[in-house]
Amino acid sequence: MEYLLRGKGERVLLSGNEAVARGAIEAGIKFITGYPGTPASDIVDVLARVAKDLNLYVEWSVNEKVAFEAAFAAALAKVKSMFVCKHLGLNWIMDPWIVASETGVNAPFIIVTGDDVHPYASQTAQDTRYFAITAKSPMLEPATIQEAKDIISYASKVSSELYLPVVVRVTLRICHSKGVTILNDIKLDNTKPEFPRNPDRYVMIASYVRRRLPELKRKYYIKAQQLAEQSPYNKVLIKDSAKLGIIASGITFTYAKEALEILRLEDRISILKLAWHSPLPKRLIADFLAQHNEVLVLEEIDPVIEEQVKAIAFEHDLKPRVYGRLTGHIPMEGEIRTETVINALSAILKLNRRLQYDDPEELKKVVVRRIPYLCPGCPHRASYYVLKYVLNKLGKKYVITGDRGCYNQGVHPPLRAIDTCICMGASIAMAHGFSKALEDYITVAVIGDSTFFHAGLPAVVNATYNNSKPLIVVLDNQWTAMTGLQPNPATGLTATLEPTLKFYPEAASEALGVDYVKVVDPYNISEAIKIVHEAIKYIEEKGKPAVIVFRHPCRITELRELKKKGFKPNTYVVDESLCKGCKYCITVFGCPAIEFNSLTKKASINPIKCNGCGVCSQICPFGAIKTKS
Repeated sequence: MEYLLRGKGERVLLSGNEAVARGAIEAGIKFITGYPGTPASDIVDVLARVAKDLNLYVEWSVNEKVAFEAAFAAALAKVKSMFVCKHLGLNWIMDPWIVASETGVNAPFIIVTGDDVHPYASQTAQDTRYFAITAKSPMLEPATIQEAKDIISYASKVSSELYLPVVVRVTLRICHSKGVTILNDIKLDNTKPEFPRNPDRYVMIASYVRRRLPELKRKYYIKAQQLAEQSPYNKVLIKDSAKLGIIASGITFTYAKEALEILRLEDRISILKLAWHSPLPKRLIADFLAQHNEVLVLEEIDPVIEEQVKAIAFEHDLKPRVYGRLTGHIPMEGEIRTETVINALSAILKLNRRLQYDDPEELKKVVVRRIPYLCPGCPHRASYYVLKYVLNKLGKKYVITGDRGCYNQGVHPPLRAIDTCICMGASIAMAHGFSKALEDYITVAVIGDSTFFHAGLPAVVNATYNNSKPLIVVLDNQWTAMTGLQPNPATGLTATLEPTLKFYPEAASEALGVDYVKVVDPYNISEAIKIVHEAIKYIEEKGKPAVIVFRHPCRITELRELKKKGFKPNTYVVDESLCKGCKYCITVFGCPAIEFNSLTKKASINPIKCNGCGVCSQICPFGAIKTKS
């Protein structure tokens, strides 16, 4: 991380996430919280690594709501603060966020949201601009990696001037792209923290809220709007005699520029670049509309700006034709790309330059289909195998509710191990609901250790309180693995990797009223099968919930630690004289390190992929998989 601490004027190759982190450093942000989520996890990871060098407080919180409230409190205590999450995390913070706008803040408070607009790694592609509008928080969106850094300092100034939280929205292409970035000075904020007590302002009972609302609305609808009109990050590139203009927000501005270069239309089409789009700079937009007969609106994800542009045109008695998602010139879903802009401009200008997207059906003929999968040696595969083995042996109807984490890859063949996966913590609540609605079913909830502490605890209380009887399976690999192996309460380390109190799902479950709680290593297949049988029997006899904690460290982290100590994992091979070619190891267990030779009709283990967990040797019906001698 040395490159992140270099001085003013240096040119450094940064990812968008690293640029945001450096922007926080340059803005003098001292208090950073968040919860891991793609595409924004790296921002907090990076800041955690330099926290000691810069005397920052950096925290991976137990969930987004807690993270937001902690950072908000710091901002009330006159400490420059930042909260980071992916777009889904904003669902968790709406309650305190709206109140934070009502009370205002006493130091800059930046909300950074990483939006997965496609989506690639999320259950929704929600548009976070609606959240900012609802909370009446100004929202800014950078178009380049350089802006991703610089806009944090600007957002900090805006927050300080308005005494409001300010949102910086970065999309996946900004987060994960890299660009040469020119650095500014690192600022060290020496403001003395203090909390100016004022219950009339901070205790948001209804009567006090009614007093605060007029001030909030003046800030957002009048003062923030005036600042938006003056923002240096909103730019107008007018071309003389241009009849067509483009209004582009965020990274779509770079796509527009590239499309115009390819079409050689740079001198024929104007562009209004919007980095501040909540609230919109209405006068700036109206002036732009007045100079053009047609306007193409580029934005991700929903037609938020497009609809407001039409309203602004109507308000000012302007009649340009407005194109975008609502007119079909931009697809209603998915990311915008340069090709998207080229096709839209070709349709509007009647150019013969439309580009064909890759035909998925044609691609299937030449590209081998790959699906996401659990890593070789992943303990979750063993856990799912055990669950499915027991449930299928019992011959009863069952439903398995899944949750958010790398273990949701268990939905893919051959495991097909979960029936639902909705949102953080939903598995236990849904298993409770199914157990009440489907009395003759066995209902099972699977949830990871990080998600269990994030959102599972209230659902456990609900299940025990309401006399429910799900089997709750905690897949405890001791890290938040899917988002990049961040620590969580089950890890025993903080974000800055300092030792801390380690939390155990079994202890929490017992404290919340669950009587049957067992812990087992899923690598021990026979013992795990025995305990699952026992737990289901307990549930049927007692009519109460049961908890099994399948505990084994993430195999990636475990192997790293073993290598540090000089240990090498066992390697496994298939004894061809014993292999019957039944494909059980492939069609039931499905470890990606196990392959099948169609000529010899025998299984084999790829030594490059194998992580030496040894589970396959336990499940082979003919004992054909053994350690390499």
